[in-house]
Amino acid sequence: MPDTTPSAQRRRFRPRLWAALLTAVFVVITVRLGNWQGDRAGWRLAQHAQLQAATAAPPLMTEELPLAVSDADALRYRRINVRGRFLPDQQYLLDNRVQDGHAGLAVLQVFALEAAQTDRPTDSPERSGYVLVDRGWIAAPANRAQLPIMDAPPGVVTIDGRLNQPMSRNPGTADNAPGRLLNYVHLGELSRQTGVALRPWLLEQTAGPGFVGGSRPAPGANHEKNLIYQMQWYAFAGLAVVLFVVLSFRPHTAPREAGAHTKESN
Repeated sequence: MPDTTPSAQRRRFRPRLWAALLTAVFVVITVRLGNWQGDRAGWRLAQHAQLQAATAAPPLMTEELPLAVSDADALRYRRINVRGRFLPDQQYLLDNRVQDGHAGLAVLQVFALEAAQTDRPTDSPERSGYVLVDRGWIAAPANRAQLPIMDAPPGVVTIDGRLNQPMSRNPGTADNAPGRLLNYVHLGELSRQTGVALRPWLLEQTAGPGFVGGSRPAPGANHEKNLIYQMQWYAFAGLAVVLFVVLSFRPHTAPREAGAHTKESN
């Protein structure tokens, strides 16, 4: 008779190669996803800190507005108070802007800065130039073939806003077709299309003539969501390791002793 004692039915750690490889790949992927979510949370927190510092600083005047991308990054979210005029024939609509669950468009328009009243030469680039203004949000029309034209105040006006960078183009986004409707904002492309050199940043209008309304989420909001996702990915990695270890313990039957085998044969 075979020995069926517990010592003969011990479970031993005998992992399979394919299971080990599959677990390793899964753990690497989930850990990297967790790290990515952690990086996103850190980036959001940094943006929020920059917003708080920028809000506490005094508004920028026309002669203080940056001319280079590096300077614009350092001054991101700073408040702006400028004078100038909207160019009536340079208005665009940015598609796929959602607010409070409703689809809409962002109204973008080129704004010619008025020369600042300083002792600098009248042709100084710090005193004039063109900037793209995000005038706010409007609901999307039922017929995209008939895009609305939002009235712009005539003449020289004073507007308030904050300095920002356009949102990055999402992968897979269709190229901008000729016309006023945009799928993304690329200041270089718009400079060529409008025929004027736009400053390398976006003015998000918050008040003043031409503002059409709408709200914008605070930079750095919802960083807690990224931290929660990070913990979830790490938990998936840990669970995969535990399951691999537990399922790798399989029953192992001890070999029969030679004497018992001979007796059974007789």
